[in-house]
Amino acid sequence: MIMPIPVKLTRAHQVTLPKRLLERAGWLNQEFFVADLRNDSLILKPLTMAARHSVANLSDLRRHFAKIGITRRDVRDAVAWARQQEDVGRQRRRPAR
Repeated sequence: MIMPIPVKLTRAHQVTLPKRLLERAGWLNQEFFVADLRNDSLILKPLTMAARHSVANLSDLRRHFAKIGITRRDVRDAVAWARQQEDVGRQRRRPAR
């Protein structure tokens, strides 16, 4: 039996996967994953290019968002937040006068 490898969740809610675990899974060059909860386990699966680009048009995207519980308001709020962050970034980059 292969022994489980402990990992740590940081304050920023990030987990670093040990290299030996990634090697064991064949994921050393994997950049994106899909995370899911099953019972009391967090499941990670490699996200393939086909899965990343499976939304063909806007109606598919809306159906996908509805399926995972993202509302129009969620999208509107996310866009507003991103624009606000972009404005803050621009203000920080302005040269002093």
